Amino acid sequence: MKFLFVLAIFIGLSACSPINSVPDEPLLDRYWRVREVDGKLLSASDNRAEAHLVLDTGNRVHGSDGCNRFNGSYDTTQGLRFGRMASTMMACIPPIDLLAREFLMALNATASYRIQGKQMDLLDAEGRIRVRLEATFLK
Repeated sequence: MKFLFVLAIFIGLSACSPINSVPDEPLLDRYWRVREVDGKLLSASDNRAEAHLVLDTGNRVHGSDGCNRFNGSYDTTQGLRFGRMASTMMACIPPIDLLAREFLMALNATASYRIQGKQMDLLDAEGRIRVRLEATFLK
């Protein structure tokens, strides 16, 4: 009897807890806006490109590191790995130049990903979050 009472309370409390009603975004064909690189928050700025990436269905990736545009390949057969990237070579002013390099280094270190709702984390081989992104529709 005591067990049934505890079970009823648990079920009652569970029914009151909020349910995440936001479905997970698909990996592909989304504009993934960079929010953090190695724990550093990126702030929006009108005078520079927004750091982002887009993964296409043909295993191609393109985007911006916040200064230069890049494109390359990716593979999802074992987690998520990015291939060699080609990039424009514009001179970037500090601190954007450092953040751009850190973002591309984090992409190189990516071994897997995790999507929860509109947020995606790019993880390295040790499971550390290297890049945190937010999904929007393609621009």
